[in-house]
Amino acid sequence: MGATPTTPSRRDFLASSAALAAGTLACQPDAGDGPAAPAEAGTNASADITAATLAEAEKLHGVNYTAEERDQLVQTIGSQVAGVRQLRDVPRELSLQPAITFDPRLPGVSYPAQVDRLAMSDTGPAPLPDDEADIAYAGVREQAHWIRTGQITSRRLTEIYLSRIERLAPGLYCYITVTADHALSQADESDRELAAGTYRGELHGIPYGIKDCFDTAGIPTTWGAIPFQDQVPDRDARIVTMLRDAGAVLLGKLATASLANGYRWYGGKVRNPWNTDEHAGGSSAGPGSATAAALCSFSIGTDSLGSILNPADQCGVVGLRATFGRVPTEGAMPLTPSLDRIGPLTRRVEDAVPVLAAINGPDPTSASSIPMGFHYDAGFDPATVRVGYSRDWFREIGFTGATVPAADAHLAALDVLRELGVDLVEVELPPFPYPALIPNLYAEAAAIYEALTLDGRDDQLPPEGWPNAWRQVRMLSAVDYLQAERLRRHLMHEFHRIYSGVDALFAPTYGSFELLMAMNYTGHPGITLRAGLDRSPTRSAGPVPDDPRGEPHTITRNVAFHGRLFEEGKILALARALEERLGVHHHRPPLG
Repeated sequence: MGATPTTPSRRDFLASSAALAAGTLACQPDAGDGPAAPAEAGTNASADITAATLAEAEKLHGVNYTAEERDQLVQTIGSQVAGVRQLRDVPRELSLQPAITFDPRLPGVSYPAQVDRLAMSDTGPAPLPDDEADIAYAGVREQAHWIRTGQITSRRLTEIYLSRIERLAPGLYCYITVTADHALSQADESDRELAAGTYRGELHGIPYGIKDCFDTAGIPTTWGAIPFQDQVPDRDARIVTMLRDAGAVLLGKLATASLANGYRWYGGKVRNPWNTDEHAGGSSAGPGSATAAALCSFSIGTDSLGSILNPADQCGVVGLRATFGRVPTEGAMPLTPSLDRIGPLTRRVEDAVPVLAAINGPDPTSASSIPMGFHYDAGFDPATVRVGYSRDWFREIGFTGATVPAADAHLAALDVLRELGVDLVEVELPPFPYPALIPNLYAEAAAIYEALTLDGRDDQLPPEGWPNAWRQVRMLSAVDYLQAERLRRHLMHEFHRIYSGVDALFAPTYGSFELLMAMNYTGHPGITLRAGLDRSPTRSAGPVPDDPRGEPHTITRNVAFHGRLFEEGKILALARALEERLGVHHHRPPLG
């Protein structure tokens, strides 16, 4: 990435490697019968490590050594500590990916190739409205029709959004940087191309916002965090280039929670347009808020543990989390290499189709990129699909210890899915300790941003975000980390078994936190969409109101489909059919 530290020189690299090798060799036993004598660096590093130190450390890892075993460890542990310290001295870019690369595909399993083909619905877009709000809230496909038929120019559409951004975005804290001049220049170019007979597709001239986690050449890329707020890359992220090639117009950088954790960035708390006393979810808070408030045609978010589905659910929009490896991550903020995913947030389900098609593609710079075509057919027959669900998922929504009953809208969506002819099959999740996987997410992020922990700059981040998690996970042993990865592989096999009997899984977005989390660790795609409206007092965390007797506000309720690997087309088609039958997508938040 253009704003990350420079690559070390060959001389620095060799010097660091030599020091690291010395530390590694010092950890090896000698040829004699007794324990190896610790190296001088190791002895200095372990001067304060005693058997009592180790006895206390054992409590952190749930092990219990004998006194003799501790005495042996005291003789050798210093070399390990020295090696760790030498590792920290090796310069490396934040974007450097680990040699261990996650692949959601199971060995020996065939994943059918897909031909890039989009068979969209023919809804017969209405003529261009007179009211600018109606134009702004229209779907991508409607706007594309108006641009293609000359009913509106990209410049006018862009000006409508820029005017709304100027008026509404400050109260929502959803934009970090607005690129008005850049957007108008791109819009004018789109109009000139169209006049000359060049049409790039349904994103031609369509204005969008992108989470401030992606490099944009000459435009600040702050990651929502004080330590990086002055960062200006010298090149674009891969998907920024792909969207530009598709003709999309960049309105600006949307708020991300500080280093993509939570809903708060250095400028404030991103607000939910349906109730501005509530946050907008996280960490793709800006995309969720801006899309719901019609401050862009569509937006792009990132997801490591629900960071697309959560704000989409909170703000009542569509959020699509693609299969791991499908969308290029080059130029995206590095965070969790085995979990990071990218996807669109839109106001209509089918609007996500041309966006995903535009950003789908292999990335030769990424170890985790997977080349896979994208096929979508709006005309599929729902009666040919088997969908798994559990009655338990439609009883309570939320997190452990913080749940409310499922809403009427959730239950109605299940009934409508049945009316569509879908074959509903009851399933049961395997009994795993799902929360035990979460420290692996913390470990990956802590490794990348280790410098912030070691030099104290983590104090510049919101206290409810990364700092304590990074400090805590440093106490996780490498053995336990790999045991969690083995559990992850077991989970992948179990869900492969479940998906062998169904095409998708369906639930309220937070009807099963275990399901939502498992899909992050297995790499499966998911989409959330609005099921209906509800009333609730203000919520500050999760679905439970802060004060059950507080003033109720209109809020949205979402449901989600989780599909087989690389079968985004199928869950998009299912979601579109459900959205059309529910007929609740058109409701707007109560903004001035």
